[in-house]
Amino acid sequence: MIISQQNHKITYLYLEPTNKCNLDCTYCNRADIVKKTKDISLEDWNMVLDKFSSQPVNEAKLMGHGEPFLHPDFHQLCRRFKEVFPSAFVISATNCQYKLNNNFIEALPYIDLLYLSVDGYKESYEKNRSGAKWSRLIEFLDDLLNIDAGKTRITINYVVHGGNYKDIEKIHDMVSKKYNYIEEVRLNIAQWWGEDEEIQEDYTDDFYRTVIKYKENVKGKTPWTYSDCYWPKTGFYMNVNGDVKICCLNTSTNPIGNIFESSLHDILQSPKLQKIAEECRLDAPGIHCRKCDYKRLSPILEYIYNS
Repeated sequence: MIISQQNHKITYLYLEPTNKCNLDCTYCNRADIVKKTKDISLEDWNMVLDKFSSQPVNEAKLMGHGEPFLHPDFHQLCRRFKEVFPSAFVISATNCQYKLNNNFIEALPYIDLLYLSVDGYKESYEKNRSGAKWSRLIEFLDDLLNIDAGKTRITINYVVHGGNYKDIEKIHDMVSKKYNYIEEVRLNIAQWWGEDEEIQEDYTDDFYRTVIKYKENVKGKTPWTYSDCYWPKTGFYMNVNGDVKICCLNTSTNPIGNIFESSLHDILQSPKLQKIAEECRLDAPGIHCRKCDYKRLSPILEYIYNS
């Protein structure tokens, strides 16, 4: 089935403002993907937004393989995005490993949901987020106590795996006792973002017992299969260089086009996109999707939710 331009409407945007990062985190494939660091220019950002201005975008993530707030003009990117898509729900993330500054404060009014990336407690936090300092995180969280976040929702985004699941309770306790501006500790079972590899985790009974205690905070979809995937239908993922990939769960694949070199129409009509869309529709995954972590996680999440 060919997806025509007429019925291929983009409702979900995932745009990478920078690929610069100050950390090297467990289960991040940034080292395999990023060959040269770059911030997107305001001119290029406006060009991208202009190409999508007629699309019914209702949700967007402004993030990627870099720390968004390391882009010196990230607040301007956020403001401009909201000018073009005032009704879109905007999500971004930060690793909190810098001094809270005006770039952060001025971006907040244009972000609807901000993830604070925290994967572990003290020693395991520093181990899982190589280059991070626990003391620097606490300083950031303390400084946020004095900031009026307005309508911006703030949550912790915790990537759970065999090396840090025992710290979930400690993070919950820390948040409940001191940081009442954090509405939730979101739990995401670890995923891999590449095409040729997959996570090899043998989750123990203790892992499941611990995570099940907080299953209301575990994020994900189950049951889920390839025909449920919205990415080849209504999603759009672009890195800082303008390279377009099918989705954020496979960032190592070859791009289907470049937004700076091709029209949106031509990218959406690419043979690779059409092929993957048809494979997903038929629940017959090809090389691009066969190691998709959405699929791998489905039975794991089902067990957690139903226990």
